[in-house]
Amino acid sequence: MTATFGRVAVLGLGLIGGSLVNAIRQSGLDVIGYDTDPRTAAAASAAGFPVTASDASAVHGADLVVLAMPLPEVGNALRSLAPHLAPGAVLTDVGTLKAPVLELVRATIPTTRFVGGHPLAGTENSGWDAADPLLFRDAPWALTLESDTDLASWIALAELVCDLGAKPVAATAAEQDAAVAHVIGLPHVLAEALALTGLTGGELGLSLAAGSYMTGSRVARTRPDLVATWCDGNPELVTALDDVIARLSDARDHLATKGSVLDLAIAGHRARMDWEHRDFEPVELTADPVGLLAHGRRGGWITAVLRDDDGVRLLGMRPRR
Repeated sequence: MTATFGRVAVLGLGLIGGSLVNAIRQSGLDVIGYDTDPRTAAAASAAGFPVTASDASAVHGADLVVLAMPLPEVGNALRSLAPHLAPGAVLTDVGTLKAPVLELVRATIPTTRFVGGHPLAGTENSGWDAADPLLFRDAPWALTLESDTDLASWIALAELVCDLGAKPVAATAAEQDAAVAHVIGLPHVLAEALALTGLTGGELGLSLAAGSYMTGSRVARTRPDLVATWCDGNPELVTALDDVIARLSDARDHLATKGSVLDLAIAGHRARMDWEHRDFEPVELTADPVGLLAHGRRGGWITAVLRDDDGVRLLGMRPRR
C-alpha cells in the first residue's frame, strides 16, 4: 500500500468518482469527496463517506486532487479550486480525452503538478448508485507523460493506480486520445448507429433481437451527453470512422453483387482472437520518461513500483514480439 499520498480529494461522485472514493478508502488512504449535485453528495454521505459542501474545503490539505466530472465542467472546476490547491499537490483527472484537459490546466494552473489520467473501466451505467470499488481491477489506466510532467508525481500516481488493482499505461495526451478514438469513440458511435438501424427491422426484428444486437448496441445505453464528451473534439475519430465506413462499404458492395462477407469475417475473427490471445512477458523498467513511453507504445503497463535505497524501479508487463 502506497504512503505517498496522505489525503485524496475526489471532485465528482458519479460512476468513476464514486468507485474511486470506495476503492481508495479500501486501500487505507484518507479520502474525501465533493459533488455539485446535492442529491449525489447526500447519497455518498449517507453511505458513510466524508463529503464537503465546497470544492475549496475538499481540496484543502489534499496531496492528490482528482477531477471526476464531465469534460465541459472541468474548466470551471479548475478556476474554482485553483486558489485552494495545496502547494505541491498532484492534480489528475479521469476523463476520456486528455489533450483538452491538459490545455485547460496549462491555461488555468500552469505551475501545478498535473498528470492526466483515464481509467478504461466504465460501464453503460452512471451515477453514485453504479459505483463499484472493484471497478478498476485489471483495467488499463492511461497516465499522461509530457515533457514538462513532474516524474515523481507520475510515479506516485502510478503506484496508487497499481494499489487499486489497475494497470498504469504511460502515454502522451495526443497518443492516448488517438488510441481511444479507435477503441472507445468508434465503438460508441457504432453502437448508436446499430441501435437505430435495428429499428428498421420492424417489430418482428426487435422481437427476434438476441445476443448479437444486445451486445453490439449495449453501450448505446450510456448517457448521450457523456458519449458526446468522449467523441467530440477528437480528430482521430474521423480517421477511425473513415476506416470503418470503407470496410462497411466494401462489404455492402460485395453483398450487392451477390458476393460474400467471408473475407471480412475471417479478418475480423483473426483480429479479435489475436487480441484475446496475446502473450505477455515481465520486464523491469527504470524511472525514465523515454523508456516508460516506449513501454506504453508497445502495449505495456506497470504492475508495481518498488522503492529502495537505490531509488525507484518499476515492474511491468508487455506483449511478446
